[in-house]
Amino acid sequence: MGLRSGYTAADLEMTGKTGSNLDGDHTTFHGWHLDLVINVPVYEGLYFQPVIRYITKGTNYNAERPVKPELSGAYLPAGSRLQLNYLELPLNFVYKFTLPGGKITAGLGPYIATGLRGRYHYDIVQNGRNVSNDSKEVQFSREANDNLAVVRMNPWDAGANFAVGFEFNNGIMLGANYSRGMTDADKNDLTTSRNRYFAVSVGFLFNREDY
Repeated sequence: MGLRSGYTAADLEMTGKTGSNLDGDHTTFHGWHLDLVINVPVYEGLYFQPVIRYITKGTNYNAERPVKPELSGAYLPAGSRLQLNYLELPLNFVYKFTLPGGKITAGLGPYIATGLRGRYHYDIVQNGRNVSNDSKEVQFSREANDNLAVVRMNPWDAGANFAVGFEFNNGIMLGANYSRGMTDADKNDLTTSRNRYFAVSVGFLFNREDY
């Protein structure tokens, strides 16, 4: 077993436009994660490596907001950041290549995740100028969302995970992984939103029966 933590660069891939809270140009959301790693030897360099991961995903929104002539002078809400906290379970099969000083690791597998909490941050804008800012709780629900004033997300997320790393003989782990969601995270019927992120980690394995 081991612990590791690190930086996460996340985004929300979205198709479809409805005027909902999640519309707009997206940019990278900077988050973090904390992992409990379980390392199970299977056969001659092959390992089953489930991970219990707490992670912040989400997206930022482009700050440029062109003003439509017909809306000049109006006070309008504009999204600035969507933060989603998940408990995630990657189920990777990992192969380890022995080198002097440690092992190179490479693996892949599916993941499932459940939403814990989230917040949608937005600005009140007049003529392209921020007047104030506020936030509201994200609702994780199985029900579809027809109310554009509500941010409702699917309580479950699932997809594929790809990981590489290096395990030093002293137990220190360095790693990176890319995760891509395969399920629709947004409960709006007219849009499809998928989580994706790149993460880098550093950690330590407490026991090493394979050395």
